[in-house]
Amino acid sequence: MTRPRPPGGSVSQLPARLYAARLRARSRWRRLSITLTVFALLLVAAGYLVVWHTSLFAVTTVRVVGAHRVPPAQILRVAAIGKGVPLAAVDTGGATRRVAAIPAIASDTVTLDWPHTVIVTVVERVPAALLSPRTPGAGYQVVDANGVVFATVDLPTPGLPVIAITGGAAVRGPAVSGALAALRALPHALESRVTGISAADTYAIILRLSGGATVDWGDGTDYAAKAADLAAMVKLYPKASAYDVSAPNAPALSP
Repeated sequence: MTRPRPPGGSVSQLPARLYAARLRARSRWRRLSITLTVFALLLVAAGYLVVWHTSLFAVTTVRVVGAHRVPPAQILRVAAIGKGVPLAAVDTGGATRRVAAIPAIASDTVTLDWPHTVIVTVVERVPAALLSPRTPGAGYQVVDANGVVFATVDLPTPGLPVIAITGGAAVRGPAVSGALAALRALPHALESRVTGISAADTYAIILRLSGGATVDWGDGTDYAAKAADLAAMVKLYPKASAYDVSAPNAPALSP
C-alpha cells in the first residue's frame, strides 16, 4: 500500500522552505530598518538645517522682565542678543553673564520662548542705605542689604538712611556690615524711622531716628536681641531721647 505524498513536496523539504522564508523575512526587515534609519537621519538633518540655519525660528523679540530701576534698553544693549539669528544659536549663558555684570542687577536668567522670543528675567538690587562720601564731591554710594555698592547719587535720597563711618578703612567694612545688620533686624515700623547711622569704630554704631532720638547699638553682633529690646522700649517709652541696646537683654534709655 502506497502512502499519499504531502502536498507541495516531501516532508524533508519543509525545514528548508521554512528556513528560506525566515531568511526572506529577515532580509525584508533589514531593508526596512535601513530605510527607516536613513529616513530618520534625513529628518534630523532637515530639522537641524531648519532650526540652526534658516529664519523660520529666528529671533524677532527680546523681552525684559523684572526691570524697574534699570532701563530695559540698557539690559537689552548689554545682553547683545541680535534679532534675526536662529533662536537655537542664542548664547544664553553668555547673555546671562553679561547682564549679571550690571551693578544694579542681583541675578538674571535668559530663556528661549519658541518659536521667536528670548526672555531676559532680572532681579534688581534693592537700595537699603547710602554711604556718605569719603571725599568731598564724591557722591553717596547706594548699597543693598548685603552691602554691595551698585550706584552713586549726588544728594541723599529720601527714605534711605545715610551711613557715616568716621573711622579708618579698617573700620569701614565691619561697621557698614553691622549697620546694615541692624537695619535688617529692625521691624519695618522702626526701620523706616532710621534716618542715619554713624560709627567711629566697629563697637560704636549709633542709629538716629526720626524725631531726634538716638540708639546706642554697640557692635554688629546680637542684632536680633537688640532689635527686640529696642522695639519694646520704643513701644513703652516712645518719647525717650536716647535708647541703649549695646548690652543685649540689658537695655537702658534716657527720657
